[in-house]
Amino acid sequence: MIDMMYIFYRMTRVEYNEAFKSVQRYFELTDRSSKPRKDTYDKQAYITNGLSKIGFQEIRFKRNKWGYHALEIRLRPKLLLQAEAYYQLTAIPEFQDVALRFNHILKDILGLMVPQFFQWQVRRVEYAADVPVQEDLIPKYLFLFKKGNLPLYFFTNQETHKYWGSQTNCYFMATAVTVNWYNRYDTLSIKEKKSNKKFADFTTTKGILRFETQLRNGDGTVIDYLDCTRAEQEIMKFYKLIVGEGDYYTLDGAIQLIRQEVSCFQKKLELERLISQIANSSGVWQAKELFAQGKDRNKAADKFSKRLNQLRKLGINPVVLPSEWGITKLENLLDPIKASIS
Repeated sequence: MIDMMYIFYRMTRVEYNEAFKSVQRYFELTDRSSKPRKDTYDKQAYITNGLSKIGFQEIRFKRNKWGYHALEIRLRPKLLLQAEAYYQLTAIPEFQDVALRFNHILKDILGLMVPQFFQWQVRRVEYAADVPVQEDLIPKYLFLFKKGNLPLYFFTNQETHKYWGSQTNCYFMATAVTVNWYNRYDTLSIKEKKSNKKFADFTTTKGILRFETQLRNGDGTVIDYLDCTRAEQEIMKFYKLIVGEGDYYTLDGAIQLIRQEVSCFQKKLELERLISQIANSSGVWQAKELFAQGKDRNKAADKFSKRLNQLRKLGINPVVLPSEWGITKLENLLDPIKASIS
C-alpha cells in the first residue's frame, strides 16, 4: 500500500524549456492562477499545484547552475483513480490503472514528451498500512511503541526528539528512512487547525492507526518499488524490530505467565529480572544500554536479545502496561497489520 511518491525525470535543457512552455500554455487556457510560479524556498524551481485534485500534488520544474534540469512530481496516486479519495492508500495492483491515467494526463493533456510512468525515477516513497483500532486505545499503543526496542540511531536525529512528546504519533527519523506511526484522525485535525483551511471530510479516519515507512534517497525506477513483498517488508521491518511479538501485560501479569510457562529456575529468574528492568526504565532501548554497562558490548547485546526473544516466544511483549491504566492485557497489532496489507 502506498500513500505518496516523489518521482522525477531528468531532462536536457531543451526538453526542460519545452516542457515548461507546454505546462504554461495549458494553464493559460484553463486556470491562469495555477501557472508555474517561483518557489518561495527554492528560487531555482517553479511549481504548480493546479492538478492537485487529480493526484499531482505538486509539479516542480527544477534546475541549478550545475546543469541539473528535471521535472519532479509529488504524486498522490489514489486521486488519479478516485476523486476526493484524499485519505485512502493505493494498493500495488491498482498501479496499472494509475500508470494509464498518469501517462494520459502528462502526454495527451499537457503535451509533455516524457517517459512512461513506470520508467520515472523515485526519490521518495511512502509505504503504509491502515489498521482499525479502538479509538481510546490508540494513544496507549503509541505510548507503548516508544518504549520498544528502538535503534539508537533514531535518537541522533533532531526530528525524532522534536516529536517525541506527541500523543498522536511515533516519529522516528534517520538518514534515509522515517518511521511514522500515527493517529490518522487526530493528526488531520491538528493539520487542519494549523492550516486555517477546511479539509475534505475525514471522519472516516476515526479509529485508524497508520503504520508508515517513508523511504528517501531512492535509487530505482517506479516499477522497482511496486512490489507487494517489498511493501510488506518495509512496513513490517521496523514493527518487528521495535515492537516484536507478544501481547502486552502488566508487570505482575507478565511475571505470573513466566512462572507458569518456564520450568527452569535460572531462566525464570533471568526473564523476571529482565522484564522488571525494562519496566523500571524508559523502555527496551534504555534497558539494553544499562544491561551492557561494564560488559563486553557485543556479548551483552547478544545475551539481551536472546532473553528478549525468549519473552516474546512466551507470547509476552517486553514492554509492560502501566498498572494505573486498569488494563490487564492488550493485543499485539502484528497480525492486524499483516491482515491490512494482504
